[in-house]
Amino acid sequence: MHLGNGAITPECAAVTFGAAAAGLAAAGACVLRSITQRGAVSMQKLQLAVGLGCVVFAAQAFNVPVAAGISGHLVGGVLLAWALGPALGAWTMALGLAIQAIALGDGGIAALGANVLNMALVPAAIVAVAQRFSLATVPRLACAAAISVVLAAALIVVETAMFRPASELMAWSAFAARMLSYHLWIGSLEGVATAAIISFALATVHQKLPTTRLALGLAAAVVFAALVLPISSPLPDGYEAAAEASDMEWLLER
Repeated sequence: MHLGNGAITPECAAVTFGAAAAGLAAAGACVLRSITQRGAVSMQKLQLAVGLGCVVFAAQAFNVPVAAGISGHLVGGVLLAWALGPALGAWTMALGLAIQAIALGDGGIAALGANVLNMALVPAAIVAVAQRFSLATVPRLACAAAISVVLAAALIVVETAMFRPASELMAWSAFAARMLSYHLWIGSLEGVATAAIISFALATVHQKLPTTRLALGLAAAVVFAALVLPISSPLPDGYEAAAEASDMEWLLER
């Protein structure tokens, strides 16, 4: 789901960078307000952010088969927003996406604003609304995770079409249909995985286990597995499969 530099026009890059910057500024203001009202963000919360950020970072490297010929990976935006709060969760995801783009070339630097908007700010906004109306139960968070993936796919369709001439949009309807249909499957798995992880976390809290240490330990295990074990599916992810099937492979240029 990470967009490369070739996926969007320079004008779209400017618009999405502006939208992402505004969203992160609002999230940063929420974090600062929390610090001034409650004293400080606890060291334990920051350690949890590091641990969960590493877990999501590594989990995004694992693609699993979803349907015939396509794979998907955990996005984790709703998970981070639930565990850390929407504001800190959005910043944790955004920093992870920035590291992926700069250090690993996973997602283009010009497309970073779009990726932050799609995978960090949209899930955080959904969780913020759910918490505002006391809807943040495990089943509803699972639905939120699934919806966030489909919304991100819809945003990608819009972002890749913005400011392009009509001659480049001939196959967009087929691309859009495939993006949404593929990500309905991927979103369903995102919802199931999110529900399972949240249920485990709640059970951990109920048993008064050290959640920060567990998160850091899980992060270390997932990172080690991502580096050592070649178990990720070689199938294209939903975005790549939709572009290839629509004869729009140029969207995949890094």
